[in-house]
Amino acid sequence: MPEQGLIQLLPETRRKLEIKLPGENRPVYLATGFLVLVFLVFGGLKIYSSSLKNNLKSLDQEAVALETSRDRAFESELLVLNKRFALSSGLINEHIIWSGALSKLQNLMPKQSQMDTFFADSQAGKIELKGRAVSYTVIAQQIASFLTDEAVADIELNKINSLSSGVLEYDMKIVFDKNKFLVFKK
Repeated sequence: MPEQGLIQLLPETRRKLEIKLPGENRPVYLATGFLVLVFLVFGGLKIYSSSLKNNLKSLDQEAVALETSRDRAFESELLVLNKRFALSSGLINEHIIWSGALSKLQNLMPKQSQMDTFFADSQAGKIELKGRAVSYTVIAQQIASFLTDEAVADIELNKINSLSSGVLEYDMKIVFDKNKFLVFKK
């Protein structure tokens, strides 16, 4: 204790006791850890970004190489061929259907009758034919045979001419249901 009234020249010899409590520096540690985590995430994203850019550059180079290796003349020929196939496939499909329809028509005709000319219109659903037959009975059998088919809706016999050879020439129009007559069966 300092004495009263006397001047003391020496500093006080008292010391301050510092007591460290656990967890006192926790906010500093948390802030440092957060900063380290932010720098690690930032660095990871930078590395990932650069790898994606490198992948993009390599894919661009592959696309350019593929573009330069294309044969444009061959590709245009393929496009033309594709269009031709699209057009011809419709014709072929119709051909198959009409082939079936013609074979059905042939099976319905008697052997003593023959067709000279044949015109078919699938949109109108009619067949016009000119033919020859040996007798009126054969023509009647032919009409009866056509009417037995459920696809035939009506038959119109326009005229019958007798030729000098004794053969009969006739004009006939057959109206058919195109949903039943022109059906493709596999």
